[in-house]
Amino acid sequence: MANNLFNVNIISPLKTLYAGRIVSLVAPAETGYVGILANHAPMVTTLGSGKIIVREGSGESKVFTYNGKGFLEVLNNEVTLLLELGAA
Repeated sequence: MANNLFNVNIISPLKTLYAGRIVSLVAPAETGYVGILANHAPMVTTLGSGKIIVREGSGESKVFTYNGKGFLEVLNNEVTLLLELGAA
């Protein structure tokens, strides 16, 4: 399973909301939800309001409700979400 993990950082202006190695990520892009797995192609998209779902290697899921805008970048098995204030 270790080969199927990738790094994620979910960052707001005030703090890091989540950082770790995960199996999958679902996030609310402005044009619809996107799903990210390991070895995803490079991508940048804008985010809208909705739920951000992180699935860890243990199988546990964490859900963040987000009401704002932001950006998501995928590059070299690293995903960064930059969020405005409004994440819970």
